[in-house]
Amino acid sequence: MPVKLEAGRLRMRRADAKEGQKHLRAWYAERATDWLGRRVRPWAPRVGKTPASIVVRDLGFRWGSCGKGDRVYFHWKTILLPPRVIEYVIVHELVHLGEAHHPPAFWTRVERALPDFADRKRWLLENAADWVEL
Repeated sequence: MPVKLEAGRLRMRRADAKEGQKHLRAWYAERATDWLGRRVRPWAPRVGKTPASIVVRDLGFRWGSCGKGDRVYFHWKTILLPPRVIEYVIVHELVHLGEAHHPPAFWTRVERALPDFADRKRWLLENAADWVEL
């Protein structure tokens, strides 16, 4: 892979810099899959849903989504958010495994797992666009 982490800094060869943004996204996505998987595990029992798999990719304007077969997708930029906001994104998507849309029952389940979800959701709506530019 053209991007390496050395002494706490991301490095890439000058020859790869032309496609640097693509390489950085791939580097983050590769690491985010295991990283997010470790963070999903403790929330699954609280929500009562366990994903069959976790996929990390560019989801455009969405932070997460659910697919067929209980697959959960996360945007690669998710790992750049503050930890408490990442937890909100995780819980939100886990609840979607049992509820496809956002009726009141959906938000009740989110609140049961994460009582302060509204503050975390608000932060995401107000700050995320400025937080992670790559």
